[in-house]
Amino acid sequence: MKPIAFIIEVVMFYRNSLDIESHHFPVSSADYAWQLFLVCLNILILNLPLGSFTHTHAFLMALIYLSCALAPAGAQTSFWGLVTLPVKYLPYVYILIDYLNLGPGAAAVSISGAVVGHLWWWGVWDSDALRPWARAPWFVRSLMGEDGRRRNLGGGVYVEPPARVRENAARGTGIKNWGGGRRLGD
Repeated sequence: MKPIAFIIEVVMFYRNSLDIESHHFPVSSADYAWQLFLVCLNILILNLPLGSFTHTHAFLMALIYLSCALAPAGAQTSFWGLVTLPVKYLPYVYILIDYLNLGPGAAAVSISGAVVGHLWWWGVWDSDALRPWARAPWFVRSLMGEDGRRRNLGGGVYVEPPARVRENAARGTGIKNWGGGRRLGD
């Protein structure tokens, strides 16, 4: 993979992951982390017959598929500023681009990510068939600090998960007013 393609994939991963977590998991980061773990496990299982060594692209495709499936009905996206298309078709466009640029092997890896993304969307949001498995177990909640206890890392530092920090900011607690400050050179 070329460095610019890697940078683009990292940015896409960050954007899609942030969108999914902030809109669909605003209170429970542990559930999101647990579901990402299950997605990774399923991608590894699906890619065993393909013999692929890296699974980052399939993981990104699963996130893109879920993000597009959870988008509002009728949402549009501009593809490179040239073509506007419905968001629900975006994963298929990426699979086609992978096929044209990198061949059928890369398209097969992308399809495996789209399949896992579809199962994730269908099982958790559409049919609720996998809803009991979507809830993070107690040890993940405890690790993420979502079991109601504060974690002391020593030295008087307490860790709060990002979801709780966002809740406190929304309620108006925990916001610091450091003053207006001064510009450099003044």
